[in-house]
Amino acid sequence: MSTAQVPDILSPEFAENPYPAYAAMREHAPLIWHEATQSYVISRYADVERVFKDKESQFTTDNYNWQIEPVHGKTILQLSGREHAVRRALVAPAFRGSDLQEKFLPVIERNSRELIDTFRATGSVDLVGAYATRFPVNVIADMLGLDKADHARFHGWYTTVIAFLGNLSGDKDVAAAGERTRVEFAEYMIPIIRQRRDNLGDDLLSSLCAAEVDGVRMSDEDIKAFCSLLLAAGGETTDKAIASIFANLLTHPEQLD
Repeated sequence: MSTAQVPDILSPEFAENPYPAYAAMREHAPLIWHEATQSYVISRYADVERVFKDKESQFTTDNYNWQIEPVHGKTILQLSGREHAVRRALVAPAFRGSDLQEKFLPVIERNSRELIDTFRATGSVDLVGAYATRFPVNVIADMLGLDKADHARFHGWYTTVIAFLGNLSGDKDVAAAGERTRVEFAEYMIPIIRQRRDNLGDDLLSSLCAAEVDGVRMSDEDIKAFCSLLLAAGGETTDKAIASIFANLLTHPEQLD
């Protein structure tokens, strides 16, 4: 594929419908050097799998230094080797186990009902703004054992971070807002983390504070950065999945029935 044919993965056209470009990339250009992000873009499953499983450190996560660190701080995604393995071992137990569903399903169901109750009798609703973008953020905050009164603040931080990560045009105001969010989130979370270490409960934040592997525990900054990443990554994927489900069900009323 010639340079002229390489899809512009930052263009509005690509964002609107990336699938023809994905197909062309897999077929004709499975490895592309992308100048704007100073990185190689790979599009075939086998190649992606090889990168993730590589043990020889031929590949780096250096791009995360400017892509996500300004809003999250240094996260587990930027680590490699034993440093990454230990951090992964510290957080993984909090997200698996037979009691996970039993423990958090009531939190999920309660938050869903509470949001639906705010528009149940209105006759119409913006499902994205009133439900999809708020539901996962509220659930994550509750799983962490944080104050329900701060749900609106979490939603504000979440939307600002997602805007920063999608700031393809380099808007300076969006970038500045994202960096402010990092400071605000740290000022909010670090005191709570320190308090939680002395008063452990059965919430997710307590589990992260208490986790220990080979004598290593997560620092306050580690936990704060992980919670910030969880808010964005856990929120955005669920937010978009819920919105897509709504859109497809409304487009196919027979399946909605």
